[in-house]
Amino acid sequence: MSTQAIQTDVLVVGGGPVGMLVAAELALQQVDVVVVETRAELDLRPRAGTVHARSLSLLARRGFIASTPPELIARDPNGVRRNRFQFAAQPVLTIAAPSVEPAPIAAIPQARLEAAFEARARELGARILRGHTVTGLRVDDDGVTAETGVGHPIRAKYVVGADGARSLVARTGNFPAEVYPATMNAIAGLAVAEVADQIPPGWNPTPTGWTMHNPNPGGQARIIAMDFSGPLDHRPEPSEAEYRRRLTHVLGSAPALSGISHLTRFSDHGRYRTTLWDGRLLLAGDAAHSHYPLGGQGLNSGMQDAFSLGWRLARIVNGGERPDILADYSRERVAHASAVVGNTVLQAAMMNPANPRIRDAVLAMLAVPAVHDGIAQLISGQFQPGFQHDFALTQADGQVLTLAGLLHAGRFVAIRPDEHTPVPDAPSDAVVVTGKVTPDQPWTSALIRPDGYLAATL
Repeated sequence: MSTQAIQTDVLVVGGGPVGMLVAAELALQQVDVVVVETRAELDLRPRAGTVHARSLSLLARRGFIASTPPELIARDPNGVRRNRFQFAAQPVLTIAAPSVEPAPIAAIPQARLEAAFEARARELGARILRGHTVTGLRVDDDGVTAETGVGHPIRAKYVVGADGARSLVARTGNFPAEVYPATMNAIAGLAVAEVADQIPPGWNPTPTGWTMHNPNPGGQARIIAMDFSGPLDHRPEPSEAEYRRRLTHVLGSAPALSGISHLTRFSDHGRYRTTLWDGRLLLAGDAAHSHYPLGGQGLNSGMQDAFSLGWRLARIVNGGERPDILADYSRERVAHASAVVGNTVLQAAMMNPANPRIRDAVLAMLAVPAVHDGIAQLISGQFQPGFQHDFALTQADGQVLTLAGLLHAGRFVAIRPDEHTPVPDAPSDAVVVTGKVTPDQPWTSALIRPDGYLAATL
């Protein structure tokens, strides 16, 4: 067997939605990228399905979902849309987003996102190696050599670990972490509830924990048992028998179930890495931060990692930037992860039947408008500063563009009102656009990063 190495600019270890999106972002910038993913096929297990406002905005800026048409921006440039949402299974939040953005919340299954990201990555030339596993990494001054089951080692300039909470990439590098030990255990799965209301729909508190049931009259439904009697010392793959036992324990009686499949285990264990960059190694998604899976915050955080990392790493690989810009990626995303892990730890404490005073105290604080709005911004990812919301730009010839459309190519965008007005220093490949912006902005001219955040204003 030949041992000649597969050469690439970037190796992405892990091909879930975050890894596939990292690959798509890199390939968009003409970076040669290889993804190695253990699973041979798309993961169809029930996982996150809630996509929040900031992630929706970012997805629109790459054309994965529709952005707001310019005529609608002009019609309601300063409007706000709202959706109800839960915090610790309590329906107490209202998530708001500017009307120029796609929506405050959308239900998009994780598997559908992963498939879309993989299709985009392949279309742009990324090499996706499914059914193989990276078993070892050797780092030197010039790059990283990965041992895999593909018959050849892979040699890369950089490696991005999107390989989950037990990340090999994280174990290989120097990635310290803040850890919050688990206090509970849970199993999620798809099943058919044979007796109506035996498992109540929605979120259901019990003396020992919670159930969550999304009824599906046409077949299998997502059903979760959350047991707050304590964490597990051993976490084997969940079985149908254990799933039934866990639901029986939480409900107090055995539910009649059939068609059980796609079982997954989780807990309220929280951890975030205090740096996401170590020389040739980088982390994103669950490898960088993992926590109690409430409100889809893990998926949303991971997607935002990918959008933040892709353009930066591409500019280094393509020769235009120093590696120091990866420190900005690490700093921004660690700050986000710290806040997300913190709020999920709080939500787990609120949901523990033994902590009714914590629940009641937090719910009382959420009745204060400023506290409520701050938590809503945190859950929806909109607490991160510097994001430039979408706008319509009318050029001198009457053509109307949107910022979301201008960012589809993943380049810096410079905006100015006329040809005589300077713009902040911009990379040579930036898109420079001149015209009138709607709605009015607090700046005269601006440079906007590929991920939609402001780089500089005048």
